[in-house]
Amino acid sequence: MKNKSIPISEKKTVYNTCILPCLTYGCQTWPLTQKIEHKLGVCQRRMERSMLGLRLKDKWKATTIRSITKVADVKVKTRTLKWKWTGHMMRSETGKWTKKVTEWYPRDRKRRRGRQKKRWEDDLPKGWRRTATDRQKWRELEEAYVARQPDLVTDIKC
Repeated sequence: MKNKSIPISEKKTVYNTCILPCLTYGCQTWPLTQKIEHKLGVCQRRMERSMLGLRLKDKWKATTIRSITKVADVKVKTRTLKWKWTGHMMRSETGKWTKKVTEWYPRDRKRRRGRQKKRWEDDLPKGWRRTATDRQKWRELEEAYVARQPDLVTDIKC
């Protein structure tokens, strides 16, 4: 990735096919907190600077670097993968343990006082369980979820 004789287009291909899947492995099951998204973004920008042979001291804007490298955005990829996996899981058979664990709620205890830890489903819109069973509606809402447009996603009519 640091070799200057290799063109950017080949580095982009290597990044999108090898590095990005490694970065996002298992992201479907992560609670997408701001801290995780920030760490992934920092990692990606550092790799992009490495591809171009830049340092932080050079003070290039991230948008300029992205326009040159044209690699896929890791934040968009993680949100897309989570959205697709959620729909797939909710449409699957009821006997699968992933679906059982997602639908299960402890009835004997409440959550602790104070600021709560972010749960896996906290960044999904209300009414997502019923909407996920309708494949066409779920695909239509994917773009709004990935772009973080809450007004479009929260207006789910079930």
